[in-house]
Amino acid sequence: MTAALLLLDERPMHGYELITELEARSDGRWRPSPGTMYPALNRMEERGLVDVEEIDGKRQFSLTEAGRTRVAEYRDAKSDDEPAPWDDNGHGERGDLRGAMAELVGQARQIGRFGTPEQVEQAKSVLADTKRKLYAILAAEPDEPAEPGDAE
Repeated sequence: MTAALLLLDERPMHGYELITELEARSDGRWRPSPGTMYPALNRMEERGLVDVEEIDGKRQFSLTEAGRTRVAEYRDAKSDDEPAPWDDNGHGERGDLRGAMAELVGQARQIGRFGTPEQVEQAKSVLADTKRKLYAILAAEPDEPAEPGDAE
C-alpha cells in the first residue's frame, strides 16, 4: 500500500490515523476500512517495510530502512505530473465513475452524520431507487442502453 508508506514517510502513525489522513487528503473519496488497513500494515511489517511500537495502547507504525528505500524507489519512478495515490481517481470512464461514486458516498455520509431522521429516510429511498436503476442498466442488452427511467 504505497499511500500508507508515503504517509509514514512523513511521520509515524497508528492505523486509524492513516485511515483518517487518507480520507482527508482524498477529500472523502477514499476511506480504507480497518479490515483493509490493518492487514495491509501487517503484511508491510512481515515484509520488513514498517516497524511497530506499542504507544499508549496503540500500535504505531514507522518506516524501516527498507520502507524508506521503497518510498524513494516509488518517487524516483513517478513523474512530476503524476498525482499522489490519494489524488488519483483512475483514468477514463471507469475512473470518472469511481469519482462520481466517491462523491455520492461523501454526500451520503454527510446525511448520515448530520441529517435529520426524515433526511436519512429520504436518502435511503433515493439510494434504493438508484440501485434499481443501476441494475436496469446492467440488465439491458449492450446495444440497447437502458434509459435512466426504465427501472421505474
